[in-house]
Amino acid sequence: MQDVDRREARDRIQQLIDRIAWLRATGPNPFDYYQWADEVWFVCTDIFGEESEEVRRLFQAVGQRGRTLDQRGIGENMTLGLHGAWGIWARLERGEAVLRELVRQLEGAAA
Repeated sequence: MQDVDRREARDRIQQLIDRIAWLRATGPNPFDYYQWADEVWFVCTDIFGEESEEVRRLFQAVGQRGRTLDQRGIGENMTLGLHGAWGIWARLERGEAVLRELVRQLEGAAA
């Protein structure tokens, strides 16, 4: 873990978790999802480091790039579908689980 305050790190990750309910309530919209996913990546690389196990787990949960069966578009200009293993609903579910694990990890380390 990078040299960061654990309480601040936990609060930043909790804010990302809290936004998931809003994303779900709005559709979720692929554009909003991608903004959230980018923020998750930036916050977690800032806290844990780009090459960390935590960031690797997040990428496995939400970050598969390239065309998947539930996407429309070309190259990186993709519109995610809502359903399927790599649809937005499944990505949010997996991402939330990993983020909650990270909050617990930070709480345990602070104790």
